[in-house]
Amino acid sequence: DGGHVSMSTHEPCHCFNVFVPLVDVPLEMGPTELRPGTHYHTRNLAPMMLAAKARKTLQPPVTPRLRKGDALIFDYRILHRGKANLSDTVNAKGDSEGCLDETSGEGSDCKDANITDNIFKVGRDRPILVMTFARRWFVDVCNFPKRSVFSL
Repeated sequence: DGGHVSMSTHEPCHCFNVFVPLVDVPLEMGPTELRPGTHYHTRNLAPMMLAAKARKTLQPPVTPRLRKGDALIFDYRILHRGKANLSDTVNAKGDSEGCLDETSGEGSDCKDANITDNIFKVGRDRPILVMTFARRWFVDVCNFPKRSVFSL
């Protein structure tokens, strides 16, 4: 989630993210969740989110299911997060074998799963190539301050 260049007006996108998963990322592996439309609200987050909720214009979060090599491109100002990786066992196609409750989207412990020979352990690895592109003049001092935590 990145900053705005103006605190008084909404400006066009000046920076965007590109996420490219290097493996399939099914729901139980904790894909990226986005809140559409929040690039308008993050200028003054708390009051604008409350106003959008009160006006019933706050959109629900979305969690795109990405396959290896897909590209998720979004405005840097959109609220986003990585969901919890609940996976332990996924088949070669990237689908759980009975380990995901399709109605709730929540993972289970797979004790009663019909596990077949094409199952392998993936642990918690979900490598994703992350690229950020910005206009030449933009500097993100919030996410990338001049002083590093490693130089303390």
